[in-house]
Amino acid sequence: MSGTGRVPAGYAAPAYGTVPDWVAAVGTVAATLLLAVGLLREIRRRRIDDARAATERRAAEANQARLVSVVFRARGSGLRVECVVRNDSPAPVRDAVPWLSWVDPAGALHVPQTEVGANAPLLGPGETTEMTLSVTERAEAPDASGSLRCALAFTDANGRRWVRTANGAPTAVLDDESQALIRAVRADHRRGS
Repeated sequence: MSGTGRVPAGYAAPAYGTVPDWVAAVGTVAATLLLAVGLLREIRRRRIDDARAATERRAAEANQARLVSVVFRARGSGLRVECVVRNDSPAPVRDAVPWLSWVDPAGALHVPQTEVGANAPLLGPGETTEMTLSVTERAEAPDASGSLRCALAFTDANGRRWVRTANGAPTAVLDDESQALIRAVRADHRRGS
């Protein structure tokens, strides 16, 4: 029986379908695969676009914070500091609170309790204010190595809280303000600027 191509009696010939059935089946599978590939590409493009939009949104949020600066001058032993805060942004900032810190020769970070001579509840566009910080707790004066730093916490016009060091980029306060301040100050000290 082999080689004759005939089907034995009692058996049905295999039904492979017609040529149009095959063309339709191959076309359906190809269309499904192309649809899946197109869908995966679109998902990837949207993720990239969403990430780009989030980055642009974060950059736009920090635009005002980048235009607020703090400069400081130590007086005497370094336990009294004058901070000059300038708002070069087109919108006001609120609740500006300066912080003082230094690293001792052993590398430990000190953020002492301070008293602010004059607080700035509202600092308008283009305004500058001076604040004097005096250390209120018993603390050793910072050494003369230049490790003294001043940081500023403030709220922008959109109600976001920021921490800005004299030499660093603004950092959004997402949790506890004192923890955000310590992270920003540590980064500033590590940069050594």
